Amino acid sequence: MVSAMRFSPIQKICILLLTIATFASFRGAWAGSLAISPVKLNFSGGRLIEAISVRNDSDQPSVVQVETAVWSQQSGKDMYAPTQDLLATPPIFTIPAGATQIIRVGTRHPADPRREQAYRLFLQEVPPPQKISVTGLQLALRISVPVFVAPMQPAEAKLKWSVTGIDAHTLKIDANNIGNSHEHISTLKLYRANSQEPLVSQQVFNYVLAGQAQTWSLNSKALPASGEALRLVVTTEAGEAQTELVMGAAP
Repeated sequence: MVSAMRFSPIQKICILLLTIATFASFRGAWAGSLAISPVKLNFSGGRLIEAISVRNDSDQPSVVQVETAVWSQQSGKDMYAPTQDLLATPPIFTIPAGATQIIRVGTRHPADPRREQAYRLFLQEVPPPQKISVTGLQLALRISVPVFVAPMQPAEAKLKWSVTGIDAHTLKIDANNIGNSHEHISTLKLYRANSQEPLVSQQVFNYVLAGQAQTWSLNSKALPASGEALRLVVTTEAGEAQTELVMGAAP
């Protein structure tokens, strides 16, 4: 069994900051002294090779190592395991100050006939040896790039939503993706059926992979009654989508 990759708290913060930067601008993402473009790779239409550029905006050379991982979700948590399904070249390189490096990413296998495949490309900055006279903490930047390989048949995300109460002030919103492509959720807003004031409004920035599920626990000042009609508005890469729901009974 292949164990899942584990991230330190500092690495998790770096990945979170990159995710926020991704939504601020889809033209590129900034993190530390490195800028990447595009911020997501999509293999479709039989294409087997894509490219990503990495620019070093600092005044010092930067050494970067590339890792590939298969991406899955279990109980709403992202799981990563090393994979050879993707080939990234060069796997390690030095970018001079102000220069740009092109990484070629290729798939080793044909697309799945029915379901989208999900991966992550990790770009790990290798810090230089620390001088004895230097004090303080050296942080190694780690950038995570989503990689999707579209299936041979038409791909579409199909989310089935439900909402229940956990306690007197907490709502649980579940999304089950029964489609064959991912969905990217950036905002959740839940309303009573005839209200314009949301019960909850939260930025989430989560993917729901094909055939997987996500759960969000959100604080609410008031909990709807069981069976009450509700309206859920979610923001995705395609824009806003609205779903009519009924408040479920607490477990």
